[in-house]
Amino acid sequence: MKRSLMLLGMGAALMLPLSAEEKPRTGVVHIQTLFRDYYKTLEAQAQINAERARIQKEENEMLQRVKVFDEKLRDQTKRLQDSELEEEERSALSRDVGMLFQEREALERLRKQSIQARHLELNQKMVARMNGILEEIRGIIAESAEGAGFDYVFDVEGLSTAQVPFLLYTKDATDITPMIQKELGKGAPAE
Repeated sequence: MKRSLMLLGMGAALMLPLSAEEKPRTGVVHIQTLFRDYYKTLEAQAQINAERARIQKEENEMLQRVKVFDEKLRDQTKRLQDSELEEEERSALSRDVGMLFQEREALERLRKQSIQARHLELNQKMVARMNGILEEIRGIIAESAEGAGFDYVFDVEGLSTAQVPFLLYTKDATDITPMIQKELGKGAPAE
């Protein structure tokens, strides 16, 4: 919605009459390329992947604990089927199997809830961080475009709500992506 209003406003601005001498300077950028290649995006993705791996490791550890319960349950169930088992022992063993089953189910529920909550939290952090990076890139684009004297800058990869590229054609548009990439790379750590 916000993007549609912004595009509508830009379209209306393009309709404004210009004097015969004025010609708007139009630039284009490839925002996905800028975002994908930005060192802060790469750092964020590496941190998110490390966190996902840590969550997966913890999930595997909890799953191993569940498997231990499964083996105990199998063993106890086999013992229950022993025909030579006294009635008193069978009753005690049956109670133990029931308790083991409840503990196993509680652990499985805890595992699923914990993993689901951790993934949800990580996804929310990831979205917030990526939005912050996009806002930073947009700010640098606006600042650089203004400094270079551009009147309009369009994202050539941007899509309308119908998933059609917003910018289909522009005459004399300058691709400022390399200029922005250079600007974004200024703060990159040395490799």
